[in-house]
Amino acid sequence: MLRVAIAYVAVSWLLIQVVETVFPLYGLSDGAIRLVISVLAIGFIPVLVVSWVFELTPEGLKRDSDVDHSEPGPVAAGKRFDRIILVMLALALGYFAFDKFVLDPARDAELVEKIAEQVRTESFVESYGEKSIAVLPFVNMSSDPEQAYFSDGIAEEMLNLLARIPQLRVTSRSSSFMFRGDALNLPEVAAKLNVAHILEGSVRKAGNQVRITVQLIEARSDSHLWSETYDRPLDDIFAIQDEVAAHVVKELRLTLLGETPKAEPANLDAYALLLQARQIVALQRSDEFSKAEELLKEALQIDPNYVEALAQLSLLYWVQRQHEWPKRWDELTNLIKETQAGVLELDPDNARIRAAIAWDMHMLDNDKVGAARLYEEAAEIEPSNSFVLRGSGVLAFVIGRSDLAIPIFEYLVERDPMTLWNYFNLGWAYTYTGRYEEAIRQYAMLASLSERPGAGKWGTGIARLLAGDPAEAIKDFEQLPEEFDRLGLIILALYDLGREDESAAVLQRLHELDAELAAADEDDLVYPTATDRLVGLAIAYAWADNADQAFHYLRLAAEREGEISVYLATNPLLRRLHDDSRWLPFLREIGLAPEQQAEIGFNPRLPADLRTRKQSASTE
Repeated sequence: MLRVAIAYVAVSWLLIQVVETVFPLYGLSDGAIRLVISVLAIGFIPVLVVSWVFELTPEGLKRDSDVDHSEPGPVAAGKRFDRIILVMLALALGYFAFDKFVLDPARDAELVEKIAEQVRTESFVESYGEKSIAVLPFVNMSSDPEQAYFSDGIAEEMLNLLARIPQLRVTSRSSSFMFRGDALNLPEVAAKLNVAHILEGSVRKAGNQVRITVQLIEARSDSHLWSETYDRPLDDIFAIQDEVAAHVVKELRLTLLGETPKAEPANLDAYALLLQARQIVALQRSDEFSKAEELLKEALQIDPNYVEALAQLSLLYWVQRQHEWPKRWDELTNLIKETQAGVLELDPDNARIRAAIAWDMHMLDNDKVGAARLYEEAAEIEPSNSFVLRGSGVLAFVIGRSDLAIPIFEYLVERDPMTLWNYFNLGWAYTYTGRYEEAIRQYAMLASLSERPGAGKWGTGIARLLAGDPAEAIKDFEQLPEEFDRLGLIILALYDLGREDESAAVLQRLHELDAELAAADEDDLVYPTATDRLVGLAIAYAWADNADQAFHYLRLAAEREGEISVYLATNPLLRRLHDDSRWLPFLREIGLAPEQQAEIGFNPRLPADLRTRKQSASTE
């Protein structure tokens, strides 16, 4: 009986381990596992009773009282049973070892990740409460597919209106409009966007009539809090937006200090033109930029004081400048400044335009003091504006205020989790402050969202290089598409690996590339720029402890008026120059010395929820 008990326990334990591993793969619930365990537990007593009463012999089961245990048959049967027990125990021990040393670490890692995600989500919800929402693009129910611009435009208008409510965190368009269609899994969408609520809807436009259906959904339970269908004349479009905002405020139990924000009424013809142009700019349809410009100018002919149309025209020129660089750079820069001035004349409190002016002041003119003041003014008007926050975070980082920049970038990643630049900025800030593993995670997120070859590998490789893993860094750098960028970083890892011959060959190729690019037609799009190439060569020499050559190329870069990188002082790849007696004087010459940065005194107003979290973090 003792042998049977031991064998039964060993087989049962092994069976339970297998069931716990296999059942979930086939979608069977924990109830099925519990049933198996219960059956095995219940069966233990009957098996002992049977083993007590009966004996297994070569002739089959016999009552124990009828078996002569001195006979060879029962003795051999007993030995066979002993061997079976030993085999089952060996299998059990083998599975235990496999589970302990192979499966268990993987489960632990997955559990840690799940707990971390749960903690992050819970802390996020705790920080924002239930007062968070994403407005998804409305479904175009019109017979004309070309009317999609109108349904998207209405959704964006409602998003912008809700974003003006200080107590409500609204995911930006760039993230929420990544999810479109009428068959979305809303709890999954909400989890990806870090929000508690979803506003979705549809638009059907026919002549001067419009039907707008809107639904407010509590995401975790996927339950409707409120829905409404508006059958109105097109003239009522702005009143509909006001009513939707009021219902959201009511359903989310928001306590406002003032009135619910109201949509700004506009000429309907000009409004329709604005929505068409906005769609082109938002989708980066470069082949239709000229059409968008015509649409906006037509809207401004209808209403010369239409602020939104003029602001959108300024944004269009801004986007064009990036797409057409270096062609038309000066022309488009002048158009940007002209339209920005026009917007501020009509709307002095336009935070988006103030932040855009500050960005150019900082990045192009190296006027960090002027930029700081404009960002502060913009933040007073709209502290939660994503563009204001992003520019403020970049300026804070450049002037050495990582204590301010990192919380801003973390906030933007949580609020706008589909925007690649947010992950890049946070990853670079983490890299600069030595938080390499966290930086690598941000660049991995960037890579998962981007369709560009080698996306995120630049930052991942640098973080690994700085963390002391040049071999892995090379694997990342080899995936960069641009040869100068790729070789300019690979050479750093080669230096650290002591591969001198290879690094010398790469350095020679970098100089050849610099000459080839310098000889290229100035009208062509040349990347990297002459300044970027000079800084790249300086980094290569600095990493190889050739400070003389490094400073030579840095000075050549500094001589290119207005082009020296504002990130120079915070670039960790130049850290081997920091102890050189020439480093601080050089930074002073270009206005990037620590004491010069400290004099700026940058203190933008932060959103209330970010302010609270930053204060909590500083007291921990």
